Amino acid sequence: MIRKTVLRAAALALSLSAALVLSACAKSGIAAPTTQTPTETVMPTIAENVVQFQGETYRLREDLQTILILGLDKFEREEQTIAYTNKMQADFLLLAIIDEKANTCSLLHLNRDTMTEIPRLGLGGAGAGSFVGQLALAHTYGSGGSDSSLNAVKAVSNLLGGVKIDHYMTLTMDAVGKINDLVGGVTLTLLDDFTDLDPAMEQGKEMTLKGEQALLYVRNRAELDDSSNLRRMERQRQYLNEFYKALMEKNKTVDGFLSSALLKVNDSFASDCSVNQLNELSKVLEKCELQPIVSIDGQAVQGEEFVEFYVDEKSLQETVISLFYEKAD
Repeated sequence: MIRKTVLRAAALALSLSAALVLSACAKSGIAAPTTQTPTETVMPTIAENVVQFQGETYRLREDLQTILILGLDKFEREEQTIAYTNKMQADFLLLAIIDEKANTCSLLHLNRDTMTEIPRLGLGGAGAGSFVGQLALAHTYGSGGSDSSLNAVKAVSNLLGGVKIDHYMTLTMDAVGKINDLVGGVTLTLLDDFTDLDPAMEQGKEMTLKGEQALLYVRNRAELDDSSNLRRMERQRQYLNEFYKALMEKNKTVDGFLSSALLKVNDSFASDCSVNQLNELSKVLEKCELQPIVSIDGQAVQGEEFVEFYVDEKSLQETVISLFYEKAD
């Protein structure tokens, strides 16, 4: 039997994850990447205490809390192995930056197809060099447990020039259908045609998604004419907006609905946060105003096998400066 403290921790963390993603998406759209000529991603070495950028002096903020939220492309969490490889890619990556001084929480949405330096884990979990590949692959190194999540954390930190990431939270894809049905389904107008997968899911049709339909809508891309992650991100944003409305309505009319619902997807969640850390974090977030989601500009192109997203170096540096630095006195 799972201990009550563990259940409470999972419920709180799931609530945090949902609140960060859903509330932000409800308030603002995810900025679409601009179309630019793809270039080799150059790692900006700007994560230093003091840097010069565009003629100004900036100082690294050391009072920020950061949490990487990962949506894992797997229907259930794999049993951990000692092979130090697994099949769970990070299909969704959202970095929350909490500023207690300003009482704000900024959100950085990262494209899972971003081409960047990925650390390898070899025999025994030791570092075994690195390679350039999609950001989503970082989680596939390791046993599928905390080492895989920490490898993803390291890859994201490397992409952002070495900034510190304090914690991670992960959710597996099997939670989507469950949560969707707990709110009675999500009603929206379909942006793409899914009739090859479900005859009822015609493009332009307004319908209430149930169970597997919700998962198809936010997860699938290979079967569609536009197989890039950019179109899927647009559907995810639309779905989250409507899901948030349904969730809030249900929470108003059913006592204890949110806590009860989150406990039902407990097995889909993992984090390195302790119960005390989660409790403290929830208190901080109650005071914070969620900021619009931001993303890094770049271009998605078809690689030899898969779609590859190349970030724009200037946009990358500007994003890191704006989120993690302040002007020096």
